[in-house]
Amino acid sequence: MEVDEACERAGGRDYLELRASRCEVGIAGCGSGKVEGSVRLSSGRTAVAVEVKGPESSPSGAPTKPTAGRDGLLVTVRSIVRPISGLAGEREQDLESKVVSFVEGILDPSCPPRTTVTVVVQILSEDGSLLATILNATAVALVEAGVPLFGSPVAVSIAVADSGTPRVRLDPDLREESTCELVGTYAYLFVTEGDQTGASVVQASSMGRSSAETAMLALATAEKAAEAVFHSRRGGEE
Repeated sequence: MEVDEACERAGGRDYLELRASRCEVGIAGCGSGKVEGSVRLSSGRTAVAVEVKGPESSPSGAPTKPTAGRDGLLVTVRSIVRPISGLAGEREQDLESKVVSFVEGILDPSCPPRTTVTVVVQILSEDGSLLATILNATAVALVEAGVPLFGSPVAVSIAVADSGTPRVRLDPDLREESTCELVGTYAYLFVTEGDQTGASVVQASSMGRSSAETAMLALATAEKAAEAVFHSRRGGEE
């Protein structure tokens, strides 16, 4: 197996090159009610708008339970995902579940207890790597809303063509997703303590068939790509 870094793709990209992205914060307007954080994020021709409401006090008498992945954190996470047009279906419900799981995995223990955080996602256009775009936009909107996070999350999408020698493609478009055997989205949380930074997987999902070796190759490539994005963002903040 090999990762070909030299061969170009549509648009002149190398196999391990991200598409051009653009992020606008404070856009509001994709939901209703009080909005604390909002962002419009595009990756190539995939674009989403995300709004975050909260943390708001949970309704009186509402059941509370520890947030998944965070012992003792009593925060309810809700998500609404709206398609480009028409009514939401099973795919949007699946995306909602993934958004909730992602947010639960990155919240900081200092988040006010017995509160609700609501994430509203509007899909604006789609050309591959949709889930990664949604998760990255959600993370930015949470920060914009002042919701405390346990670290710095980064999500990436990987596609693997497994005919002959497997080829790994970072940030695949729809055409690549439709022709590859494995398409996966991996979200990492980078936590820095002192001068040491560690990364953990907070969410991983994949579609298609692949060997264990191919799946491990995709995971390793995703971690390397996420780490590069993390350091790039960190460098831009300094």
